[in-house]
Amino acid sequence: MNKKILILGAGVEQTIAIKEAKKLGLIVVACDQNKDSLGFEYADTSLVLDINDVGNVEKVARKYHVNGIFAHAVEIPHVVAEVALRLGLPGLPPHIAIRATNKIERITHLSENGIPCASFELVNNQNELQAKAIKIGFPFILKPVDNAGSRGVQIVEDIDGLQLAYDEAVSHSKTEQVLLEEVLSGPEVSTESVVYKGKIHTFALADRNYDNSDKFKPYFIEDGINYPSVLSSEVQQDIYSLVERTIKCLGIGFGAAKGDIIIDKGIPKIIEMAARTSGGWFGAGSIPAATGCNMLKPLLQMAVGDEPDLEVLKPVRNLGCAQRYIMPSTEGVVTGISGCEDAIAMPGVVMSEFFLPDIGSDISTVKSHADRFGQIICTAETRSEAIAFCEAAIAKINIRTK
Repeated sequence: MNKKILILGAGVEQTIAIKEAKKLGLIVVACDQNKDSLGFEYADTSLVLDINDVGNVEKVARKYHVNGIFAHAVEIPHVVAEVALRLGLPGLPPHIAIRATNKIERITHLSENGIPCASFELVNNQNELQAKAIKIGFPFILKPVDNAGSRGVQIVEDIDGLQLAYDEAVSHSKTEQVLLEEVLSGPEVSTESVVYKGKIHTFALADRNYDNSDKFKPYFIEDGINYPSVLSSEVQQDIYSLVERTIKCLGIGFGAAKGDIIIDKGIPKIIEMAARTSGGWFGAGSIPAATGCNMLKPLLQMAVGDEPDLEVLKPVRNLGCAQRYIMPSTEGVVTGISGCEDAIAMPGVVMSEFFLPDIGSDISTVKSHADRFGQIICTAETRSEAIAFCEAAIAKINIRTK
């Protein structure tokens, strides 16, 4: 009898994982808060459910007698880990998943164990805010400790902007805790790893694109990736080494590990290392397009207790690749959208996803990665050609407002 897998999240991006699970012959039970989730069309059983609710997720897992539980590109590794533990299914220990998810637990543990990170201060409540801000010194980065996708993250240049930034960060948090971090500067990369039986397989490294970062200040908005990296082979080797040390330090011995690293004054430092797959179509979009690597297959196999096919993490091609996001640059009421068909017909386009606003809806300029309206991925023989293709395609899309 075919095994059953519970997949938490059934949105546009999670649909990739649902389809991959079906290819493997798995029976898919998919859950999402949104009754109109695209992934429901491909699942065997679809349930509208709060995927952050451990108790209800556990009830579903027991009811359907699933053999594994999995989430792709969703910041809930602690939910997956806890339910897997309660049912005796493969997964991370919950305390490891929490350590790799909560920003303050993660950066504290890494710093105490010699992993290079930004210096930081934890603000537990409003009363500590000003003193901790003065202690770390302006400018600094302020972020909620328990959210993802750059929600509530911004740079604070001086005391005048402190309270407003704090209030916004708290609005994206279940607590009043925020993290103040020193500003690091330099090129940034993203990595993707699969960990099985303690062995780390890092199969993806690409440059993060911040060419338009000044336009989005004080927010930190990544505008896609460029592959392959232009960093020297020596620096890339230092990054691979740091990724391995960080994964081991956090205790991630099973599943996915997604990293963001910055090269600050020539030294790779960890921005983030999470016990999950990346969002934004990186590990399951850009990297497969460029290299043919397929991380979802072994991760799904591991989740249901099968021996994973790790051979699919080896590249079968090495194309140039670029990804760019569709992001609102103006505020107002949407009066029209054009150019989408022209965009996807452009040379080099291999993947596109649009979740555009409705005509008549109000939009504002982007403040986090959750505000994106879609993405396009292009490949070519070279990196520079892929970038040119991708930026030309994105330029075709016009969201008009008044």
